[in-house]
Amino acid sequence: MAKCPFATQKPISGPSGEYTGTPFKIVHHTTEGRTAQAAMDAYKAKRADPHFTIDGTTIFQHIDTGKGARALRNPPGGVETNRAKAIQMEVVAFAGKDKPLATLKNVARLCRWLEKEHGVPSVWPAGPPKPAKNGADPGGHKRDPGLWTTKGGHYGHSHVPENVHWDPAYSAIEAAFVLAAKFDDNGKLTNSTDAAVAALLNRPAGLGIKSMAKPQKIEDHFDVGEDP
Repeated sequence: MAKCPFATQKPISGPSGEYTGTPFKIVHHTTEGRTAQAAMDAYKAKRADPHFTIDGTTIFQHIDTGKGARALRNPPGGVETNRAKAIQMEVVAFAGKDKPLATLKNVARLCRWLEKEHGVPSVWPAGPPKPAKNGADPGGHKRDPGLWTTKGGHYGHSHVPENVHWDPAYSAIEAAFVLAAKFDDNGKLTNSTDAAVAALLNRPAGLGIKSMAKPQKIEDHFDVGEDP
């Protein structure tokens, strides 16, 4: 059982149940909305909570990481998703746009704590999430049940078997930063000269994605949650 010491505790619908086997993994989602509150309202309506919601100022924890969350589809048969030791975070951002630096810092800080707490390797077993193409789904996502059930590490929602969403669509430098950034106990970045970290810190404003396909309504982005 684990509660992040620097997260704001905000229970909503509760867990999906006890974990099954498989190694621990971290699953990255994007909320497809502009505020954490809008995402949390959608979770409540659909009982589709992740473990965490993250924006540029706050890390909210909804479910103890010792139990399954609800933010993944888990149709009958096939592999387990939510309860396959999948620690899920919803990043307040759009898959079709660059992710805010302050938000990614909070994502990376939480990832370092989760990696230490649950023994999660700092790797993308299926490769980094594919970035958006002209602001839209690039397609060709690797949703490999064999990797999912045997390899710990970081996964995008785009990598999860039996799911169809293509978030988080991190760019290459965003995906590298999320794995590389390190922090002190107060949340201060400590390795700003690391190449993978510096690449994002020095990303020129306005050179990322300038447009995206029309986003779906936030309430349509979340699947109906899984009950125990």
